[in-house]
Formats: sequence, C-alpha cells, structure tokens
Amino acid sequence: MTPSTAALWRLASRCHSLPCPMWLRWLVELDNPFTHTNRARFIVETLALAPGMAVVDAGCGPGRLTVPLAQRVGPDGRVVALDIQPGMLARARQKTEAAHLGNVDFVAAALGDGKLPACHFDRASLTKDLSLEVSASD
Repeated sequence: MTPSTAALWRLASRCHSLPCPMWLRWLVELDNPFTHTNRARFIVETLALAPGMAVVDAGCGPGRLTVPLAQRVGPDGRVVALDIQPGMLARARQKTEAAHLGNVDFVAAALGDGKLPACHFDRASLTKDLSLEVSASD
C-alpha cells in the first residue's frame, strides 16, 4: 500500500476504533528511531522482569515485544500474547517459533473479553495498541 493509504488509515483510526491492518504491521514492528522510551529494549528493561514471571502482552500485534518479553522471563516464565487480529497473532507466533521460544501462549481476544487464562500476571504490557479507545470516564 502507498504512504497516502497509510495516512488515510491513521486519520480514520483517530475517529473510530480501527485495528492496525496487517499490511501496515511494519508500522508497529519497528522501533521508533526518534524516541528512546518506545524502543522494545527500553520497555522490557523498564518492566523489571525476572525469570519465572508471567506477563500479558495486550495488543501484541506482530510481536515486537512478545519475543523480548519471553526471552527475559525464560523457560520457567510465561507470556500471553493477546490480540484481536488472527493475522497479527500469526506473525507473533512466527517470530517466537523462529526464536525457538516455547513459553508463549496466543489468545485471540480483546482486553476485557474475559478470555485471558485464569492466572496471576506479574506484569502487563500495553504499549502501542493503535486501536485502543479510552473514554473520558475511564
């Protein structure tokens, strides 16, 4: 798709809750070179993860944080990658398989759908959910 199509989606997503389409996944797979605080390494370090922890990666998209989160919690830890788009979950799964990580579960759902596993999470990550809509009353 063209940059103008991407700009059109970005504009429309500000007015309506629209998930990032698969063809724009490159927007969320790359670290922003202009900001330090949105880089995957910085985010994972800020979470102060330890081996064995359980983490939910809400709105995981194509898995930009899923792999480093799973690596940091190690084989005794768990990461639940949550997204509403099967295509994004498939891309995140490809990345975890390529990294030979077996400690990630994939859940196709929105945050708040009640589909998360019944367990305790030590940390939660929600960093670049381009479709997140928060009302003024939240």
